[in-house]
Order: sequence, then C-alpha cells, then structure tokens
Amino acid sequence: MKYIDPITRRTMLRGAGAALALPLLESFGQAPKTAANNPQRLIFLSYSWGASKDDWFPKTSGLDYELSECLKPMARHKKEFSILGNLSNKNATQGHWGCTTWLTSANVNGTPGKSFANTVSVDQVAARKLGVETRFSSLELAADKEDGYGPGLSLSWSESGSAIAGETSPMAMFDRLFGAAEVPLAERKYLLNKGHSVLDAVLYDAKSMHKQLSSIDREKVDEYFQSVRDIEVRLQKAEEWLEKPKPKAPFGRPEGRLKTSEEIKVMYDLIVAAIQTDMCRVFTYRQPVNGLFPELGFKNNGHSTTHCTTKSEAYKASIARDQKQLELVAYLIDRLKALKDPDGSSVFDSTILTYGSGIRTNHDLRDTPTLVAGHGGSLRHGQHHVYESNQTPLANLWLSILHEVGVNADRFADSDGRLPGLFS
Repeated sequence: MKYIDPITRRTMLRGAGAALALPLLESFGQAPKTAANNPQRLIFLSYSWGASKDDWFPKTSGLDYELSECLKPMARHKKEFSILGNLSNKNATQGHWGCTTWLTSANVNGTPGKSFANTVSVDQVAARKLGVETRFSSLELAADKEDGYGPGLSLSWSESGSAIAGETSPMAMFDRLFGAAEVPLAERKYLLNKGHSVLDAVLYDAKSMHKQLSSIDREKVDEYFQSVRDIEVRLQKAEEWLEKPKPKAPFGRPEGRLKTSEEIKVMYDLIVAAIQTDMCRVFTYRQPVNGLFPELGFKNNGHSTTHCTTKSEAYKASIARDQKQLELVAYLIDRLKALKDPDGSSVFDSTILTYGSGIRTNHDLRDTPTLVAGHGGSLRHGQHHVYESNQTPLANLWLSILHEVGVNADRFADSDGRLPGLFS
C-alpha cells in the first residue's frame, strides 16, 4: 500500500537544518469536529525481571479493592486504571524473558527445525490501521544494554517475527521527532552546548505563522514550544557528561547519560510530544530497570530481586523499584490528561495504556502483572479483575484491545476470546 504523508507545510515549521512538526490546530482546519473523531492511541510499557511477588497485586478484587504497596503511587488515578489478575502467556517457557513474547504470546520453540521463532506483536497489528495517517506508523523505544529481557531489540516484532530495533537514545529520538535528524549529532551537541535550540532554526517561520492563529491555537503552540525546549534542556545536561573524565573511587562513576528515572521520564515526554503533533499513535517502550536500584539506594540488581525472600534486602529493593516505576507511569498519565485534543477533550480519553511484564517473578510465568489505563474505546476502570484461571491467555487482552481500535481480528496468537468485564 502506498504511504501518503498528510503533513503539509502548514503543519510544519521549517528553517535551516530543521523542520518542526506542530500540534493539530483549528486555525488550519485540522481539528476533529467531535470527540468521536479524535485519533486513538496505544501505549505499551514493559520491563524486565517481573514484579514484587507478594506486594504488586492487590489482596482483594472488585471495585472496592485496596491498592497494594507497589501500586500506591497510582492512587490519584485509581478510578482510571484496572489491574488484571490471572492473565498468562501460556506459551512462555523462559523464566527471565520478561519482554520477548509479552506482545506476541508466541510459542517461540514451536516451529520445527528452528530453535527460536517469534511472531508479530500486537502493536504492529494495530499500527497497520492506526499508523496509516501519521508520519511514523509506530515508534519503538528501548533500554540500552539491559539484561533480563531475552531476545529482541524492543518490545516489537514484525509480520515475519523479526526483531524491530528500538531507539535507546533520548537525544536521537528527539532529533528524529523534531526534524533535526539530518544535522550531524556532533553538530547538534555543539549547538546545545552553545545554548541553541532546534526552535531557533524555525523561529522566522514561527513568527510568520503566529499571525494566522487564533488565540487558543497561539496558546497551544506556545505551550508546545516550551515543552520542546524543556526536553532539550534536560538532554543538554545529560550530554554535558559525555566528555567529562570519570573520577576515581570512592566518588562513583557518573554516567554519560541521564539517570535511569530521568531517562524514562524524558522518553515519556517524547511520547507525549509525538502524540501532541500526531506524528504517531502506537508506541512501545522496553524500559531500563537495573539503573533504578542505585538511584534508590540499593546495591541489588534485577536478577537478585527474582530469587529472594520477602524479608531480604533484595525484596525491599524490588518494592522500591516497582513504586518508582509506577510513580513514573502516574507522571505519564498526568501528562496525557493535561494534553488536549483539538475538540477540548483530554488525550487520555482516547488512549489505551498497558503496563506490565511477561513474567511475575523468579521463574513464575503465570498471573503476569498487568495494568490497563486510559479511556480509549469502551474501557471501564477502577477494578481489580481476577479472571477464573491463571491459564486465561494474556492474548485475550491483546485481542480485546485490537477490537477497541477497530481491528476486527478473529483471534490473536493463542487467544480464546475477548476479556469480559474490562470493556463495556
């Protein structure tokens, strides 16, 4: 199928060496007439090493459940997400492959003559429909040099079951989104160190465009410019460490990159920016984990948290990691709620966000941690759903989400039907 780029000059600002996409603007006749016409978005977030085995899932089910220790950072969003219990990737056999088959539910050992064969991931199936009208059909983000994930380069796998590479550098993702990819990275670093911005290159075009905008659109564009600049400033700080010599012990080794939590936060902001400009509607992010432990004051790594007792220091580290991860997810939800579609409704109202892992903990591959948030489609939230058996296929969730975004598949992977209760 021929790809048609819907982006015209009026949705881009151009300058020397840069082209900056803009949010959808009413002044240019780009706004949907009703909320029903707003773009639907999918965000899939996953991580390695599972979750704290006794403190991630709530102890009770239904509407009146109490948040578990790990879920407490999500308290302010409780009415807008659901916890799903007893979902399992039934074909999973590898105890530390938290992400390889999370979105595929594939039996990777089931192809005769092949030691490993994955299948297409659910995000790529959705992108066939949701990605037709956007600059990027899908965007894949990933952690750099992390273990515990298993084979793959991101959460995403192509139609043929081949690994799809994920972008691990926030700086490279920034350049990719904001039109500076054609500028050599060394030059971009130089410009940032001199205090320049990608916005400087398009400033003349921006001033010309401002005269054509309504007051509402001017406010929207100014807010967007500020968010772009804020991301640049944070990335600039990270780049400044690249050439600095490492001090000798005992002062530790500063990394030539953002701290892990800062990196996740910037990647979330880049996802929001891509949604704001409607450059993409399908996102996956295979997140870094191990760097969170030293940030939180622990000497443990991810692997140690999968082989420990609940009284151990490693288990305390596991809970702290889970809480930090969900604190960041809550931040992303805050950003999505604050971002408005052109009709005035929240972007969160047309987004389905799934956060989870392909393993529970240790080598436990059943009852995988799964959280679904947002109001895309007909989602009903505020419950802890515990399904009848821990053999309920995780693929039933993926099939349900596909139907919610208009992909009327009969099945996905090993699904045996859509999930009851979560969708009206």
